[in-house]
Amino acid sequence: MDEKISQSQERNKQEKPRLSRKIWGHSRHIFRKYLGMPSLTETRKTIVLNDLIDASSPEIDFFILVFFAAGIATFGLIADSSVVTIGAQLVDPLMSPILGFSIASLTGLKRMYKRAIIAVVKGILLAIILSAAISFLTYRLPLGEAAAIPHEVLVRTTATPLDLGIALIGGAAAAYALAHPRLDAALPGVAIATALMPPLCTIGYGIAFMSGGIILGAALQFFTNFSAISFAAILTFALLGFGPKKTKQPRGLSRSITVTAVMLLGIGIPLVILAWSTMKADRLNTRANQVITQNLPPTAEAQLTDLDITTVSGETEITATIRAVRPLNTRETEALKQSLTEHLEQAIILRVVTLPMQVLDP
Repeated sequence: MDEKISQSQERNKQEKPRLSRKIWGHSRHIFRKYLGMPSLTETRKTIVLNDLIDASSPEIDFFILVFFAAGIATFGLIADSSVVTIGAQLVDPLMSPILGFSIASLTGLKRMYKRAIIAVVKGILLAIILSAAISFLTYRLPLGEAAAIPHEVLVRTTATPLDLGIALIGGAAAAYALAHPRLDAALPGVAIATALMPPLCTIGYGIAFMSGGIILGAALQFFTNFSAISFAAILTFALLGFGPKKTKQPRGLSRSITVTAVMLLGIGIPLVILAWSTMKADRLNTRANQVITQNLPPTAEAQLTDLDITTVSGETEITATIRAVRPLNTRETEALKQSLTEHLEQAIILRVVTLPMQVLDP
């Protein structure tokens, strides 16, 4: 009986890979047939592979371009110029070793895989160190910038599911354009859409000011883009027919795709949770703003100028700053609190800050 069970288990182990190969092969066939994806010749695959092998073993030119891109991006962030920041993305060479890493993990070329990882890591470190040095010096020179965080920096400290989707499509577009010689013109557009250098330079900016929030936020955005680009590129290369050449049989789903998919889920789930929390906070802020604006006493000629909502120990605290010709009395404040409690359907702590306003009749 035990022998029969062990034989059955052994058969199941052998059938699973075959089933995986069948599903993967069938999916690729459907993708090519109904979406019109042309198959690549072996010659073209060899050319693409050789090009990415060269890109994954960068020489001094690669690091010079990283230096230029990081310098442009850092000054663009400090100057709060989105145009300059976009220009840095066009110079950025990090996309090539990332695509090399993706195709190496799919084809099983270990030396290429290691070289691509080393190139990416060295490029990351160079960009961060240079941006930290530029940021540190710029804000401490006699005629340096005022110490205020630019909007372009703040934009790079948050990652959302939208960023994940952009990076996924961008990675697939980069792999597809690289595999087809007539589509190389699309690569600059992909470089702009999938920002890699600006988040790295934002990390350097955060290091210069020793701001953990900026560093962690920018690191999350970069890692989100890196993981999504890698996963989409691996999947696209696999659909184009790239893979290990040790066997001519239909290949199953590569382990590299599984690993990057798990890594992507590890990033995507927190991003969705964060986005949902942000949406709830925005919705609460909008509803509270409407309720306060509609219930301010007309005799005070009050205007809501600022609204701050925080949650502490499960209690919602609302601080409303209004500009009025007179302070609100206790009865008016209690009525405002009651209206907020009814419309928000939760207990709140309300604080009203009144800024005096004088109305002059000419």
